[in-house]
Order: sequence, then C-alpha cells, then structure tokens
Amino acid sequence: MKRYLSIDLGATSGKSILVSFDGKKIALEEIHRFSNMPVELNGFLYWNVLDLYNNILDSIEISLTKYGELASLGIDTWGVDFGLLDSKGFLLANPFHYRNSYKSQTMKKVLNSVGKEWIFQRCPTQFQPFNTLYQLITLKEMDFAALKLAHTLLGMPALLTYFLTGEKFIEFTYATTTQLYNPYVRDWDKEIMEKFDLPNIFPKLVRSSTEIGQFKAQEKRKEISVVAVASHDTASAFASTMVRNEETMIISSGTWFLEGIITDKAYKKPEILKYNFASEGCIDGKFRLLSNVTGMWLVEQLLKKWRKSTPTLSYRDITGMAKRTEAFKGFIDVDSKILQNPTDMESEIVRECKNFSGKRIESRGEIVRTIFESIALKTRWVKEKLEEITGKEIKSIRMIGGVTRNDFICQLISNATCLPLMAGPIEGTAVGNAISQIMAKEGIELSDLEEIVKRSFEFKNYVPQDREKWDKSYERYKELLEERGEKDEQC
Repeated sequence: MKRYLSIDLGATSGKSILVSFDGKKIALEEIHRFSNMPVELNGFLYWNVLDLYNNILDSIEISLTKYGELASLGIDTWGVDFGLLDSKGFLLANPFHYRNSYKSQTMKKVLNSVGKEWIFQRCPTQFQPFNTLYQLITLKEMDFAALKLAHTLLGMPALLTYFLTGEKFIEFTYATTTQLYNPYVRDWDKEIMEKFDLPNIFPKLVRSSTEIGQFKAQEKRKEISVVAVASHDTASAFASTMVRNEETMIISSGTWFLEGIITDKAYKKPEILKYNFASEGCIDGKFRLLSNVTGMWLVEQLLKKWRKSTPTLSYRDITGMAKRTEAFKGFIDVDSKILQNPTDMESEIVRECKNFSGKRIESRGEIVRTIFESIALKTRWVKEKLEEITGKEIKSIRMIGGVTRNDFICQLISNATCLPLMAGPIEGTAVGNAISQIMAKEGIELSDLEEIVKRSFEFKNYVPQDREKWDKSYERYKELLEERGEKDEQC
C-alpha cells in the first residue's frame, strides 16, 4: 500500500487528503483541514502564505506520525496569483490576493491600448482583471519595490513547493492561467512581455507529473518526494473525471464553477474571444475549453453575513429554504461585476435581481433559490456556446467537487441543461492531484487509471425533469443576458 499526500488549497480553505493506492483501488482519508483567509492591510488583500506553509508542514507531520512514510506529496492551488523572490531566493512580499484587481482599471487600459485580439492570438485564456498579466502591469504602474528587486516569479503552488524543496519552476497547467503563456509555442510569450516592458523573471516550465525534488522532514528523518502535479486546482479536478472527449461537459464545483470540455489543442476561434472563454492546460498536455462561472462565492458571502444574527445557520439550512421557495421568482447574472467583491452581498443580489430581471426578491429562501437557479441557467448558456464553438453536441455532464453533496443544485443543473448528470467524486481535485503523483512515481498512463477511479468511488446520477418550465425560463434568461450585453457594448 502506497500513500500520497494531496494538498489542495482553495480560495477560502485548504485541505490535505491522504490517498492510499494498492494498485487496484484508491482510498481517501482527510488528514487536515484549515481556513485560507486573506489579510487586509491598508486597503489591499494579501494571502497569508506563511500560515499556508505551516499548515502544509502540519499535514506532513500528521501523515508521518500516523503512517510512517509517504510515497510523495503534491500541491495544487487556484491560478493567477504569485510570489516574488529576490536573487538570493528570499520572498520579497506577501502575495497579493486576486480580488484586489476588481478595484483596478488595468485590464481595460491594456485592452484599449493593444486590443483584445492582439493578446488573444498569443494567449487565449479568459480575459479577467485578475490575470497574472494585469496584476504585474498594475504593480509596475504602482512602482512596487518588490517587483523591481524580483529575480523569480513563482505561482502559488510553485512557491509553496519551493519552500519545501528549494526548486524554482512553474508547472504547465498553472502557466496557462496567467495570460502570459503561449500554447502555440508552448512557452512564455516574449512579445507580450516586451510590449508591456515586464521583467524577465519567469522560471522554467515543467510538465504535470514531474518529480521536482525532496523534502526532508527533520523530526522524522524522512525524505519525501515532491511532485509537480497538475497544480492549477481545476486541472487536477478535471483529471479525476477521466473524460477525454468533447461530448461530455465537466463542471468543477466550488467557489467558482469551472465549466468546459477537454480538447486536443487550444482553440483559436473568434467565438472564444466573443464569449470570453479560456483554453487552459490539462494533466496530459491537452486543453480545457471553459468558462469561469461564479458559484458558491455568492452563498459563502451571504452565510458570512447571516451567521452574525443566526450563528448556527448551515448550507443545509439555506438549501432547505430554497427548496421550499417558489421557483423562478427572479434571475441574476451570477457573473455581474457588482457581485464579485461587494461590501454587502445580500443587498447587491437583491439589487442585481431587480436590475437584471425586473423582479424583487426578499426572503433568504428567495435569494438562495435565485442564485441556484441562475447558476444552473448560466450553465446551460455555457453548454450552448461550447457546442457552437466546437460544432459538436454535448450529451452528458460530469460534475465534481464539494457542491456534488448538494442534490438540489445537481438536479437543477440537470433540469436546466436537459442533460443527464453524473456527480462525483466529491474530492475530485484531491483525486486528480494524487493521479498526477501516481503517474510520476509508478509510470502509469492516465488511461490506465480510468477503471481504478471507477471502482474506487460512488457516483450519483440525475436525469432532467420539468423540461417545459426550464426551457421557458431559459429563453427569458438568455434574452436578459443578451439585453445586458448590448447595453454594455453601448457603454
């Protein structure tokens, strides 16, 4: 029995899962769970990277105390954010949090300067204000001292791996989130760096499932192999599905809903630019054509507020409220700019519903049901656009991640898309992380792991219901999206 430690850091929490593999089945055991709360200082949000590192060390210590040894470990995180090292390898500043970028007009200024098409032709990822490219340009405009002193930029998973091993690199799947990686030359894009006068601080690129180095656990006198897994959490999550075709839509569910399909190469079609989709890397060098849909971030922020008056309020409680509420009381665009980092999420959702659909929602149940239904309807919109881009019909959905625990949301998505949905595994990202490690250490191909994953986990299936009602609601929702898009273009 070999054991692999999957360290999965999300935008609000982290967890370490011990993955046991006997050659036939994979078994999961949660070792450590911890919060990942940003620190606000002088109006800026920072990641508490040293606290994350301490929690990684705790995870290793707990694992070794319990089992004595580990075959390897790997770290995956969200994309785009990074740390800066000086020429001696010292961390120059705490990494900035990507949500700072919503206060910046950098992306707008950049696109006015060179145009979307120019960047898209080189780096066809989703245009988001928090992409690494715009963060770096912002720091340059701020005359940020750490950037001037920087010798190496490391993405968050690579930074934490560097703390363990001393090795500097960036793994392929993370690189594709930066809008600085050119998939057509399989390297950093020199033209973009030169155009914006960015320092040449980007380290070597490595493939997923590359053994990077060793971590010496002093207390246990053990050396643990450290693997560069599919280090962008969505890439690890997608790997756990074993889907390798364009007829199955994958949804990685959590704070964000990452919704897309697997493609052999990065698409370069104008529709991708039109709909602001991304082509990001997969564990085996393929790409995922996807859209970032705002997910449980909205509910997380509501719970944060509501628990001040109702401390015991849970996800189950508010899901129950939503179930008991009348359907289709209103709609929101879950990706509306006003919902990305508001001071009061509840009031902004009520305002968004009124502005977007002309409907007023008031109760907690109405607000939460509106969020759930709107996520489901936005998912159908994404599905239709994927079909338009590829010219292929999507016939089913695979959903992974924490939200698969919520039967209600899974059923709503099946209803909205009119497609059968298979949910699981819940810990998809940890499974994909471990798959990367097993491939690196055992020399096993991805295709050889498909049956192992199938026999290792339980999956739940959903079939669409109430098609006529959902079709009618979707037509109205799509009209509202198009109307808003036209207004945005006029502005």
